[in-house]
Amino acid sequence: MKRALISVYHKEGIEKIAAALVAAGWEIISTGGTAAHLKERRIPVIEVSQITNFPEILDGRVKTLHPLIFGPVLAKKTPEHLRQLKEFRTAKIDLVIINFYPFEEALQKKSADLNAMLENIDIGGPALVRAAAKNFRDTIVLIDEKDYAPVIAAVESNGEIPMESRKRLAQKAFSYTSFYDSLIAAYLNSGATGHPDFMTIGGRRVQSLRYGENPHQSAFMAIADRRSPFFAIDQLHGKELSFNNILDLAMVYELLNEFQGKKHFATIVKHQNPCGASLAAAQLPAFQNAFAGDPRSAYGGIVGFNHRLEAETAAAMAEIFFEVILAPDFTEEALKTLRKKKNLRLIRMPAGYVENADFKTIPGGFVHQSRDNLAFDVESCERKAGKPLNKKEKADVEFGWKIIKFVKSNGIIVVKNLQLIGVGAGQASRIDSVELAIGKSQSPLAGAVLLSDAFFPFADSVELAAKHKIAVVVETGGSVRDPEVILTAQKLGVRLLFTGIRHFRH
Repeated sequence: MKRALISVYHKEGIEKIAAALVAAGWEIISTGGTAAHLKERRIPVIEVSQITNFPEILDGRVKTLHPLIFGPVLAKKTPEHLRQLKEFRTAKIDLVIINFYPFEEALQKKSADLNAMLENIDIGGPALVRAAAKNFRDTIVLIDEKDYAPVIAAVESNGEIPMESRKRLAQKAFSYTSFYDSLIAAYLNSGATGHPDFMTIGGRRVQSLRYGENPHQSAFMAIADRRSPFFAIDQLHGKELSFNNILDLAMVYELLNEFQGKKHFATIVKHQNPCGASLAAAQLPAFQNAFAGDPRSAYGGIVGFNHRLEAETAAAMAEIFFEVILAPDFTEEALKTLRKKKNLRLIRMPAGYVENADFKTIPGGFVHQSRDNLAFDVESCERKAGKPLNKKEKADVEFGWKIIKFVKSNGIIVVKNLQLIGVGAGQASRIDSVELAIGKSQSPLAGAVLLSDAFFPFADSVELAAKHKIAVVVETGGSVRDPEVILTAQKLGVRLLFTGIRHFRH
């Protein structure tokens, strides 16, 4: 007689596979909650304690950790292993169905303290899954309800699970335990100083993508934190999101988070660079100003709003080609207007999720850093040249400094009246980025603010700003040529601020 060990926290679909096993003559071994669940549905069960002759102890912390459970799971179907099982009056366990205590779900609860989190760490489950996965040639392991169907079909037809399928299930099981442990490790490391010696990036695949950045690249999206707005994207309309859409959406989302408040903020992102942004008292002018900043680059971009999308704004967008529109909500009138465009993706995401980690891959590994979430106050800047800024200029500096950190380095932007009017991104030479940002401007530059994501290595950028009557230049400071840059600003009548904060984005 074949035997299956079933111990699951999430019980969806478990009675169906258990009933199929019993109908095919299998014996079911189970633990407390799962055993009770199956018995209530009149499925015969042998409890683990009947096998081990040892009760659950330590408030249920120890149930399956016993040689008479792990031996049958790890045993190969060789004469010697089977003889040893018989000697100890037990028999092979051919199938293990396990899922774990809900540590992942517990992370989402604001009320969960350390004690609660520790109690949600499963020990016996991962140990059994690893044991069965190691022995996949002789023990089938299931950790996902989606994999029950082929096993049910094989059992009902008296067939076998092919070895390649067993191997795939084992790989999935080891990935599951690794993901589960990565969540625990990250939780225990939160708030710690220094860096851990070992780090695993965990993730649950939530969406397969048509392809990656280019059609010949395969891709999928995985999420580690269920609180992420990307865990269950609320797509209200349009075709499937692409890899590039998701990357740009992530930038738009984080940029919107910088502008939560009563004023309306609109932004347009293209190829991982903001190409339009505006802050205004009403949504429609905020969008119109964002679009006017660089209407050519806005074509095919992703648009974001920090407030519910209103009908008049939707109407103003209706004739422009955009890939995606992101907002915390949409009015019914706005949806009605925009749904006329079959392929336009409409995404609803609540604001507020803040990512604190940043990973970038390298061959065979990754580099990790804390995210560039440093708060900024214009009053903390050092004025190196010119008279104090007026209220409007300070507002432009604060507006621009929230945007510049999203521009690829070397990054330069020009803002005026809370509108992004010029962007120079990703150039190897900073002066090239300055020339691009100034050249992109569709508006008069007199009285504008130019911001740089890092220091100016030469005074030429200040000279160019002065030539175009830009009023304020903002940079980090820290160059060996700072005295030359400051002197140039003083001579040319340009107000110069040093932030002391660099915003490289590679």
